[in-house]
Amino acid sequence: MQFDKKYLNIALFHLEKIIGSSFPNPPVFAILVESNKSFTDNKIVSFGYTSPSGRPHAESNAIENFFFKKNKIYSLYSTLEPCCHSGRDESCVSKILKSKKINRVIFSIIDPDKRVNGKGKKILIKNKLEVKSGILMKKTANIYHGYFLSRTKSRPKIILKLAITSDGYITLKKGTRTKITKSISDTYSDILRSEVDAILVGSNTVKVDNCILKCKMPGLIKKSPIRVILNRKLDLNINSKIFDNCKKFRTIIFTNNESKKMISKFKKKYVEIIYLSKKNYNLKNILKLLSDLGVLNLLVEGGGKVFNSFFKENLFDNIYIFRSNLFSGIKENKFLEGKINMYNSMLSKKYVKKLGEDSLEIY
Repeated sequence: MQFDKKYLNIALFHLEKIIGSSFPNPPVFAILVESNKSFTDNKIVSFGYTSPSGRPHAESNAIENFFFKKNKIYSLYSTLEPCCHSGRDESCVSKILKSKKINRVIFSIIDPDKRVNGKGKKILIKNKLEVKSGILMKKTANIYHGYFLSRTKSRPKIILKLAITSDGYITLKKGTRTKITKSISDTYSDILRSEVDAILVGSNTVKVDNCILKCKMPGLIKKSPIRVILNRKLDLNINSKIFDNCKKFRTIIFTNNESKKMISKFKKKYVEIIYLSKKNYNLKNILKLLSDLGVLNLLVEGGGKVFNSFFKENLFDNIYIFRSNLFSGIKENKFLEGKINMYNSMLSKKYVKKLGEDSLEIY
């Protein structure tokens, strides 16, 4: 139908508003459209999106408790192929078929999860429903980039985020916390945090910055992502701010320290400890474990050693550089410019955005 793209565009518009809210499942937005038999009168009569815990799914929420009328045609639009496997709940395909009133199912992109991956579409077609897919695929694939990477590469989408001075430094003095950017950049960073599933930092960032790593704006606090710390020695100060409320804000430490005494100390603070042997303690394994937990989008916030590791192993998809107008005057080697020049062949600047006195460069 000529209006299929219109309704799917509406679903994608709203999908972008719920990114980061459906952990551990990917966000999905679904719309139910009611039409007369000649399709001259069409209107949205219901919608649904993936619930905060990941269940129920969007399609289920869209048709649940909806009163279907006689002599009407119903089209269900979904941003992702409806699932056909049962888990904590009945599959969306099963619920669509049980409604006995949905005539058409239109979705943008095939679900890469091996439990689905075209099977949902085949079941719907087999049951005589009209099914259309492949609409607005480029736009949809961009939104689901992290989900596709998780299912095909066993890692989340990775965003490296740095705040630097106008002359390219991440700090004014080694080993000390430096506030580089202004409040507008901080607000943008807060929104960015709310749209990812996890934030990752090295132990030095926790030691030097004594950071909390949660969303600060009142409306976004509930959307604070999982906090992930790389700490081989498990030697962080248990009284650091980040460990104050781990019961409310999920916190994970990756370590290769087997000490039961040390591990117990952190577990009493509700910190999750994931042990990896020295041989297996590497980014590839850490990212796979995070992906297995349901992390689809990962924000890496520091510090220098961690950034170096991600750069060296080419494990990143985007770099967000918040550049301040602050001039450091330091004459040592610049941390960032050297890395960008070194990896210039794999980087392309998407755009630059002014944020008050700062600017945001996205690669």
